[in-house]
Amino acid sequence: MKKVFSLFFVCFLVMTVVATPTDAGKFTNPGSGGAPGTWYIGSTPDNLNPSAPVILFVQGLNSSASTWYDNNDMYETAYNNGYQTAFLELYDSGGTSEDMWDNGSLLAAKIQEIYNYFGKKLVLVTHSKGGVDAQTALVHYNAYPYVSNVITLGSPHYGSQLADLAYSSWASWLADILGSKSDGTYSLQTSYMNYFRSITDHHANVNKNNYYTLAGTKWGSFGSSLYWGGLYLSQYGTNDGAVTVANAYLPNGQMLRIGDWNHSTIKYGSSTFSIFKPFLTTNGAASSSIQTEKGFESDKAGSHVIRGGSFQQAAVEKLTVESNVRTLTINWMSDQPVDTLTMISPDHQTVNVPVDVYQEEGVFQGAWNHVAVINQPMPGEWKFEAKNDDTSAYLFVATFDSDLTKNIKLKPKNNKDKWIIEMDGNKIRTKKTNVQYTINFVAKENNPGKKKGKKLKEKASLSAHEEIIIPKRTEAGVYHLTIDIKGETLDGKPFERTFVKTIYKDENGNMY
Repeated sequence: MKKVFSLFFVCFLVMTVVATPTDAGKFTNPGSGGAPGTWYIGSTPDNLNPSAPVILFVQGLNSSASTWYDNNDMYETAYNNGYQTAFLELYDSGGTSEDMWDNGSLLAAKIQEIYNYFGKKLVLVTHSKGGVDAQTALVHYNAYPYVSNVITLGSPHYGSQLADLAYSSWASWLADILGSKSDGTYSLQTSYMNYFRSITDHHANVNKNNYYTLAGTKWGSFGSSLYWGGLYLSQYGTNDGAVTVANAYLPNGQMLRIGDWNHSTIKYGSSTFSIFKPFLTTNGAASSSIQTEKGFESDKAGSHVIRGGSFQQAAVEKLTVESNVRTLTINWMSDQPVDTLTMISPDHQTVNVPVDVYQEEGVFQGAWNHVAVINQPMPGEWKFEAKNDDTSAYLFVATFDSDLTKNIKLKPKNNKDKWIIEMDGNKIRTKKTNVQYTINFVAKENNPGKKKGKKLKEKASLSAHEEIIIPKRTEAGVYHLTIDIKGETLDGKPFERTFVKTIYKDENGNMY
């Protein structure tokens, strides 16, 4: 499980430069752009409380130490409240993104260095994946003696379904070009995080620190950088645009607050510092009114149709829309902005609705979203055409606000090695349903950031309620199940949907 580091890498850690602290009372930014393992010291406040712990801020996925002070008042807020601070560059800095094992090992070594420098315990304030990396460092790499409490802000303790999507067969073209299939993204798939929970939640070190979590419920307005992520995740429950509230819960911890933050604003000092400030202590325990238990993932995961691939100059996607759809939200996501996105209704009319264009954050960082909302779309076959002068890759996601969604469910059987599509026979003609599915597999040790997965099985036709059987593999890794469904409602209107699911198999054959 723990990765072996080369002698060169060990030497690199030893030689990492520690930034020089600034004079007391003089507030300046610590620095940025250092190699992984570099840590910076914040300015020493005039109103320093010598008995208070040092706050070590830990970044999230595709981020850097400067996320706490570039366009963010978290560092300044901590400074004004009299806290000494430190900031660390993990492997997510500089365009890389590593899993919790590499980041956790690095973080554990640096926690001890920073503890020795200040001579007192630290409190970790973490954002997003940084919360998972922090728990790994304390539990699996034995850094717990140097830390009292841990604060996690919007951390995917049970993973993110956006990471699952990145490994689906439809998203592979775009994810490969963007570099979204990193070790960091691989580790945040929901199935892999369920495995992580199984080897962490009962570990001997898990209760040697106190964990406090916060979760957000907003994902910004239409056109904001987290809007589409929030829309996609909404089928799984309330979320902050990157992580659902259910998946932000942490066993053996306490949920301090569920608030109206998105995945970015939850880490702003003006948003959350006052909430977790009572827990910035060296003696550990503090009272909290909200006890933690795992939130329940919604089973309403049948609200999308997903397609994707590559195109040169033009690409067309056709989409079947059933009756009584309240809204249809279209996102054409590509590695570069498209010149035009044309929407043609079943009566061959061009539909003119605003298309909002913006760049994505998080798992698909750097992708261009082209989002349009069609109210009460005409039932029948729609056509969507994107044009671009250059070769490009795309991911097409249509989101349905429709009552039909709750009547289609993907359910596991046995040890999650068999899956079935359950449909309400009072709403859907199940005998006229066709299921196509693809199963890919990426082994745990196959360097998932650089090596493509192996296609294990693709079946052209399957009836509803017929079992999808996961092929057996000897090595540990993640199965990526992409299911496309076409059928008819009882009133004879066609419909289609896509399901995306990941299943992790460990070394002992257990499925998560």
